[in-house]
Amino acid sequence: MGLSELHEFHFVIAQSLRTSLEELRVFKGLHSVSSIVARILSLLVPVIKREHDWGKQRYSRYKYVSPDPKEKRVHAHAYLPEDLYRELKLIHQDLNFFSMGQIVRFFLELFLLLVKLYKDGILQELKSTYKQWRKDARDNQLTLRQYIRQLRIIIQHLPAGKRMINIYDYHFTPFWRFRL
Repeated sequence: MGLSELHEFHFVIAQSLRTSLEELRVFKGLHSVSSIVARILSLLVPVIKREHDWGKQRYSRYKYVSPDPKEKRVHAHAYLPEDLYRELKLIHQDLNFFSMGQIVRFFLELFLLLVKLYKDGILQELKSTYKQWRKDARDNQLTLRQYIRQLRIIIQHLPAGKRMINIYDYHFTPFWRFRL
């Protein structure tokens, strides 16, 4: 993956979180915090998408970097794939997080909690969970007729005047724009 396809993301984390990330033994061969963070977030893409779909509204509340006010905060950089960065931006907007750094810290802490719970079996556990989620999504997928019906109901309830409907592709960019 070329450097132009990556987005440099800067955020602040607590020193204890940084130390926990550096001590992870799950990923062999990764030594820098940047590569560990990028690998964790890339591994958690289905979790990130699920949080985007089903997560609760955060009301732009500030959450401290660390519960201990005396703990040192450190700067971190991560080179994220552009699609992953755009998904994080959409979560920031749609779930009204205070900052994108807060989102990244949330998912890093979640991963560390899962590592604590599943230890060395974390990757297998995530794989089986993702497999079950894909099966559930296939079983509950709407038919084309159901999609059209749903779109028709939405269009009927839009306010009068200039009405726009945006349809996005998998890269979270507008694919079609309809003016009604």
